[in-house]
Amino acid sequence: MKILKINPNKPEKELIKLATDVLKNDGLVVYPTDTLYGIAANALSKKSIFKVYEVKGRNFRKPLSVAFHSLSQAKKYVKFNSTASKLAIKFLPGPLTIILPMKYKFPKELAFGSKSVGVRIPNNKITLALIKECGFPITATSANISGNKNPVTAEDAINQIGDKVDLILDGGKCKLKKPSTVVEILDYKIKILREGIIKKNQLKI
Repeated sequence: MKILKINPNKPEKELIKLATDVLKNDGLVVYPTDTLYGIAANALSKKSIFKVYEVKGRNFRKPLSVAFHSLSQAKKYVKFNSTASKLAIKFLPGPLTIILPMKYKFPKELAFGSKSVGVRIPNNKITLALIKECGFPITATSANISGNKNPVTAEDAINQIGDKVDLILDGGKCKLKKPSTVVEILDYKIKILREGIIKKNQLKI
């Protein structure tokens, strides 16, 4: 396990490249987002995805969300209807996870055979630079043992899973310190599955 301090306002390209190399070789990287620290794995690789479940001690029936660097990238992999598009334009990048139908056939291990996947575009320069450099989406799940303390700092993640990942990008304390709000779009209506940073009354569009 290697720990790299990285500038949250202007991420060093060489450090992003090191993290990208790990991900391209099916390794795991802990990274900061706007909400909590996450575990990054290649979201298109069965081997990488399996490692994430193993590290977190997470039930395979509980799907993983996916982080993209932009709305245009996300639209290559998932389907947006008009309601989802309005939400995305209003809140992304930001602390919202939208569960949407897959356009791309992700590995079944990612979403336990579901045809939908959680979409994240975190408002964090390190995250966005990392995904852009990779060229593929990454997993977006908190860097902790399932059910344990939310990782607001790199130290929180290190204390729980530090010996089980390949690289940790320490970008300081996460700004929002709470999980994202998770919603699903059903017949153009918004269903809240988890209320996080964004509250119910804010989701009216």
